[in-house]
Amino acid sequence: MLQTKLIDYAKVYKSFFDKEFCDLILCDAKNLNWDSHQYHDYSSNVSSYEDDLSVCFENFSLKKKLDEDIWFVINKYITEDFSYMSDWFSGWNGYTSSRLNKYDPSTRMRIHCDHITSMFDGNIKGIPTLTVLGSLNEDYEGGEFMLCGEKIELKTGDVIVFPSNFLYPHEVKPVKSGVRYSFVSWVW
Repeated sequence: MLQTKLIDYAKVYKSFFDKEFCDLILCDAKNLNWDSHQYHDYSSNVSSYEDDLSVCFENFSLKKKLDEDIWFVINKYITEDFSYMSDWFSGWNGYTSSRLNKYDPSTRMRIHCDHITSMFDGNIKGIPTLTVLGSLNEDYEGGEFMLCGEKIELKTGDVIVFPSNFLYPHEVKPVKSGVRYSFVSWVW
């Protein structure tokens, strides 16, 4: 049945990854090289904020398994939870390798939508249709994930999938203490 509330197209998968798996990723994450988060503004300039999160595309020991398991989340979202859409949305072409996100104290991600064209300017053309975001820990204060103005509680191992277009603005509020870790992938 077609949903009438936009937030109904966001689906949280509780404990999709177990805590032990998330802890192993965090052990690797502490030794990775982190870069400043950058984005393309409307004039195609690369920008960054001083209080933005850090990101890492680097390989780590469990990245291949994480990326493989992301496929199962995407498949569940499309073929099971929203299978009634198969008449007009029957599939997907692929998804990006996971990116790790790190929010140190006083960092955040400002409100935005994932209308990302820069990652699809090579052999892959288009924009993402779905965002897959997973929580790797919860031993921090602040850092609330907001989607469409609603606070979405994400515990360690939880994954949320939601459309990547302008109707799904989201943000991460500033972290007050501790370090918040997550991963993200985009479906096209």
